[in-house]
Order: sequence, then C-alpha cells, then structure tokens
Amino acid sequence: MNTGASSSPAPAIGATRVIGLWRGREIDVSASVRIDQHALIFEQGTASVLRLPLDALDGFQLLDAHAVLYSSSGDVLDISLEEESARAVLRLALDEASSVPELARSLRAMGGSADGNPAAQDRWFAPLIAVRKTLVGVSDPLRQLALFNVDRVHDELARALEELAAQHVGGDLPRARALEAILEEQTESVRAALARVALAGTTLEGSAPDSRLADWRRWVHEVRALFRSADDAWPAIAQALRDGP
Repeated sequence: MNTGASSSPAPAIGATRVIGLWRGREIDVSASVRIDQHALIFEQGTASVLRLPLDALDGFQLLDAHAVLYSSSGDVLDISLEEESARAVLRLALDEASSVPELARSLRAMGGSADGNPAAQDRWFAPLIAVRKTLVGVSDPLRQLALFNVDRVHDELARALEELAAQHVGGDLPRARALEAILEEQTESVRAALARVALAGTTLEGSAPDSRLADWRRWVHEVRALFRSADDAWPAIAQALRDGP
C-alpha cells in the first residue's frame, strides 16, 4: 500500500469467495465486492450479504491469491482474490483504512493574528506542518512511521524555540538563553506528547499483521494529540515572547 485512498466507490466485481466468521456468524459465500461509505460491501446480485466497516479491522494479510482480514471482535475472514479486480478493491480498501486523517485542521491557533506575531507562529508550527505534508498520499502504516521521524520533529521544534528566543532579544545571548528556557518550560507538554508518539511508534513497528491497523490507530491518536498539544502551547509561547525574560 503506497498511495492514498480514493474517495470514490470502487466498482463491484465478481468471483470473490468469503469464508470465516463475522460477528459470530459463519460465512461461506461467493459474492461481488465494492467499497462504499468506508466499508467493504459483499453482494450477491443486488442483495448485500455482508458489510464490513473498515474501522472494524484490526489487521490484515494480503497474500498471493487471498486476503485474511482480522476484526476487532476476534473474527477472521478469508477472501479469495483470484481476479486482479478483486485485489484492486482490497488494496483500495486497505489504503482507505490506513490513510492518515487531516491533522492541521485542528490547529485553532494557526493562522490567528490575535498575538500579532504571525511569523513566530508560522515558525513554531512549521515542523509539524512539514511532517504532515510528507504523509499525504502514503497509506502504508510502516512507511508513515518511517516518514514521521520523532527525533527530527523534536529537534526541529527545539530549534524553532531557540530561533524565536534569539530573534526576540537580538544579540543579547544571556537574555536569549533565559527566554529559551522559559519557552522550553511552556512546551514541556509537547515533548511529553512526542514521547508518547515514539512509544506508540515502537509498538506499531513491532506489530503483527493481525493487529497492525489497531496499533496504527493508536499511533495516529498520539500524533493527533501531539498536534493538539502544540496548538495548546502556542498562546503561552506568544505571551512569553511578548513579556520577554
């Protein structure tokens, strides 16, 4: 999985057999499959025989002639993929299931002008916006993890605070260091959020196929929390820049 998910429903295709358990019910049907409303829909003619929400998947294995889907309820489904069209639908579904949601939209402070320092604001958020851009169109969880380098984001945010402090006091090095220390204190929660992203990333990196999507969702949850933490920290950063050391 290397591309972003398509928002348009995939066309229904035939010659797909689904075997296994779903919500305690034994399944063994031949059906067409399509994607609709963030779910896999299996149909016989015009009748739906199974609706599988993508959010209910904890993991998957995409093999040569079939896919194994693991649900959050513990059920397992084996789906034959003898036709390339069936494989295409499953690829699209898995891409959609593991595409990173919009993160920057939740940044309420970004773009605001109440603090009167938009350049400083842009500098603070720049490392997060840059890493978000690298994830656009990437739906492989492990590739996303590799692109979101926690150490690099940590260093870039620290560099942003250093630059903001230096720019605010000009060439006064002692005052710059004092202001940087204040800014670091105001952004302690952001560093804690980064540590949680790193921990979730370690779990995702070592995840098994049957839990990879579940572990990926936990990682995304921590990434979103990091963005919120950076957003929450901005008013205190702006205030510290106004007040000085």
